[in-house]
Amino acid sequence: MKAEIITIGDEILIGQIINSNSSWIADKLVKNGIDCLRITTVGDSINSIKKAIDFAFKDVDLIILTGGLGPTNDDITKKILCDTFNDHLISDKEVLKDITDFFERKKRTKLLKLNKDQALVPSKAKIIRNKMGTAPAIWFSKNKKELIAFPGVPYEMKSLFGLFLNDFKSKYKLDKIVNKTIFIRDIPESKIADTIKEWESALDKRIKLAYLPRPGVVRLRLTTSGCNEKQLNTIINKELDKLKNYIKFYEDDINLNLILHDFFTNKKFSLSVAESCTSGLIASSLTSIAGSSKYFKGGIVAYNDKVKATLLGIDKELILQKSAVSEEVVSAMASKVAEKFESNFAIATSGYAGPTSNTKNIPIGTVFIAVKTPENICIQKFLFSGNRKIIIEQAKNKAFEMLIGEIKKIK
Repeated sequence: MKAEIITIGDEILIGQIINSNSSWIADKLVKNGIDCLRITTVGDSINSIKKAIDFAFKDVDLIILTGGLGPTNDDITKKILCDTFNDHLISDKEVLKDITDFFERKKRTKLLKLNKDQALVPSKAKIIRNKMGTAPAIWFSKNKKELIAFPGVPYEMKSLFGLFLNDFKSKYKLDKIVNKTIFIRDIPESKIADTIKEWESALDKRIKLAYLPRPGVVRLRLTTSGCNEKQLNTIINKELDKLKNYIKFYEDDINLNLILHDFFTNKKFSLSVAESCTSGLIASSLTSIAGSSKYFKGGIVAYNDKVKATLLGIDKELILQKSAVSEEVVSAMASKVAEKFESNFAIATSGYAGPTSNTKNIPIGTVFIAVKTPENICIQKFLFSGNRKIIIEQAKNKAFEMLIGEIKKIK
């Protein structure tokens, strides 16, 4: 079964709000065996909405509308649905009671005509009552096609969607859709594609493959559908067994934060950070996990050379001779911050994330990372690609990977 999501609202088109409804609905559709063919956004225009609905009916079995069911003049979805299905509006006593009860709970006893008009619903539609707002969901069935319209308020839509889905699944026998996502670290997307091209060209035709890159990690998602879930999993696992001959991958996303959290909590070691180009991202990531105060002592964002000298105590001559972005300076940063916070371990970063570099000799994306342990200091130089945000994210991930590599050596 194929579906299209149509979101309605000028506020989405002008970027005033983010269309979070569509991504949430699409996820629920796929998990329940419904293929989302398209996501369309249209403004509060009768012509645009009609065209979108007519176009969708040519391709899909299920149309899901969100928005345009409110009490104001730009909420025109009900009128369009009546035109589309040759219907008219009638007053629904149960919906009116829901609206009245809703206003009483809000300590607003006087209903305006606009509020009462929300109880006007198409006579031929199935109505799903809204206990969390004033606009019900409106469900039409015609010629083995389904259209359901939800209010655009996210928490109202989510509540109503669950009720709709239960009824929809009892009406239709849906295929199972099985997704399997694997993770490949530290290899560019283009390099991965080239490495596995032979495997990809021979991939079972029942499987769709998608590349989903993010800084430091490329996810590969394999998707197939059918009536037998066990058989679908077998099909995917068989192809993954073949893939092992081409490239190393992980079947679970590695949460570097949790690995570090478990280590430092169990070993009762401590950690501090001195950050330049990562601008506090490492410290922020560490403290995002509850309980990190047991081992994370603190950090210093030494973003300019004066701070490196005054707060960390880095020799000014060393910075002048070697530059702030150097192996020698990042090593000194790690040592000094460990000393200052009396920590067993320390991370230090210094580099150029862009868009400019302070020297022609050091390209943008150059980052030095130092990890200090009770036994030594490990320093690595990296040349990351991407924009400023991506470079900083990659630097953070690499710092964690280096630290994990060093703690694995601790007996």
